[in-house]
Amino acid sequence: MDKEQPLISVIVPVYNVEKYLKKCVDSITSQTYKNLEIFLVDDGSTDSSGQICNEFEKNDARIKVIHKKNGGLSDARNAGLDRAKGQYYAFIDSDDYIQDNTIEIMLNAIKKNKSEIAVCNMIRFLEEGETVQFYCPTDHEVLYQGNQRYKTLNQPSVCNKLFEAKLFEGIRFPKGKYYEDTFVYHEVLYRANNIVLTGTDSYWYLSREDSIVGQPQYTERYFDFIEAVYKRADFLLKHDVQPYAKEACLSLYAAIANAESNIEENTKTIEKFSIARKQYTLAYNELMKTKNQIGIKQKLRLMLLKYFPKLHVKIYR
Repeated sequence: MDKEQPLISVIVPVYNVEKYLKKCVDSITSQTYKNLEIFLVDDGSTDSSGQICNEFEKNDARIKVIHKKNGGLSDARNAGLDRAKGQYYAFIDSDDYIQDNTIEIMLNAIKKNKSEIAVCNMIRFLEEGETVQFYCPTDHEVLYQGNQRYKTLNQPSVCNKLFEAKLFEGIRFPKGKYYEDTFVYHEVLYRANNIVLTGTDSYWYLSREDSIVGQPQYTERYFDFIEAVYKRADFLLKHDVQPYAKEACLSLYAAIANAESNIEENTKTIEKFSIARKQYTLAYNELMKTKNQIGIKQKLRLMLLKYFPKLHVKIYR
């Protein structure tokens, strides 16, 4: 692959992953597409991850290591974005890995279909070796044109995608928040015109108990998810992206219903519940004025959650 091919920036946030880092980085450096700049962002690791990053940098001129104080996944990705010079961006988590032709396939699909984003399938694997399909919407190349692109909102992960760099101008991941991809993907998506799904099983996602996604779902962190879905619904409503704005409102209803059912309201969570219930007003007002798509029974559920959340829990738990 000659240097006339576009530069692709690969951003890898690194935090205490000494056990997995080599497999991840090797899968990137061995890509069939060679014109890469690879940012290994050491987010204040307390194990040997930082030193491992330095060794990789010595052996491959494409690798650039950023050492920084711990700021979380979003902050690490943003540090890479601030230095990235590629025409395209790829994000890979440091305990995952990709097939050796992943980037080439996605870039070729973007060029062929005049798209700004390419999406590949994700396979989940366990440390014991077991694998399971995680996000595999198609087994062949599919082009989503215009508003069809919003079908990909159901999997907002940025890790299984290749993006034109211009889509991220002025957009950064929210520091200190969980569910960071859900906060930003709809904004990036809005700026695109077409998206291509490659249909290839190319991104391998490790499911481990000590990772963020391996933690129990319904804790205080879940309120970040509610906030992210609220921001998505608000954005899509303001830009009149239908029917996906209404779908986002329904997702907000479901998220808050889950919080009411599964998270205890106490001194630590009472303020978060108060904010979430106010955010629900956006979805409630939009859905209650909908005439055809939402029936009487659904509107009753919406009303109960709005005015009698505890009763909603008892009836629909």
